[in-house]
Amino acid sequence: MKIRSGGHDYDGLSYVTYSGKPFFVLDMFNLRSVDVDVASKTAWVQTGAILGEVYYYIWEKSKTLAYPAGICPTVGVGGHISGGGYGNMMRKYGLTVDNTIDARMVDVNGIIDISILYTN
Repeated sequence: MKIRSGGHDYDGLSYVTYSGKPFFVLDMFNLRSVDVDVASKTAWVQTGAILGEVYYYIWEKSKTLAYPAGICPTVGVGGHISGGGYGNMMRKYGLTVDNTIDARMVDVNGIIDISILYTN
């Protein structure tokens, strides 16, 4: 199984396997809501959202809050965070994963709210 978050993949690993065995792609593209709470300086971000959407929704609600993540707006949040999350603000604020304080996962019973709470 390969999990595809936002669809952007520098290494192309979401679409190939080196073992030669068949696999399927679990595409999280439609799970992409972003709910920014300015008062608590947090946001719930679903794994299929791309960084550009996250930046936009933060900017839409606040001109002073930021998200320490990558510079490419088409990278999916789920993959970015699970890889650590390198970005221009990491020297001051750490990696994206360092700013992740909670996560909800899909379980075998079908809870599909995969969200990540971050704060800055």
